[in-house]
Amino acid sequence: MDNFFNILIYLIGALFLLMGLQWLIDPTSAANGLGMVLLSGHGLSTQIGDLSSFFLVIGTFTLCAAYKNNTVWLYTPIALFAFAAFSRIIAFLFHDAALSTDKILVELILAGFLLFLVKRKVNIPS
Repeated sequence: MDNFFNILIYLIGALFLLMGLQWLIDPTSAANGLGMVLLSGHGLSTQIGDLSSFFLVIGTFTLCAAYKNNTVWLYTPIALFAFAAFSRIIAFLFHDAALSTDKILVELILAGFLLFLVKRKVNIPS
């Protein structure tokens, strides 16, 4: 069973690392994939900088957890996923944003799965 979790952790890490790199290499495609349009000027700089760092941190820390065989590295991706879901709900409730239920569910499922691994103290073979 631990091999199954190990594969999932590497897949999650690689997927998010690639998404972060896509924001740096082809931000138009990255934005389209999230249902966004690219901003311009300082907004574009913030959009690329913040979104690439979000995905790169999740990918890097998740891969570090797998490589280092230490689930403590998963707390950062868990926090990022949970705060992203929370912030989307706040945006909906107070700022007239669309309720992105699909994205919230993905973020909560991934945060829950990684938290499950931490609490289970899964041995992540490298």
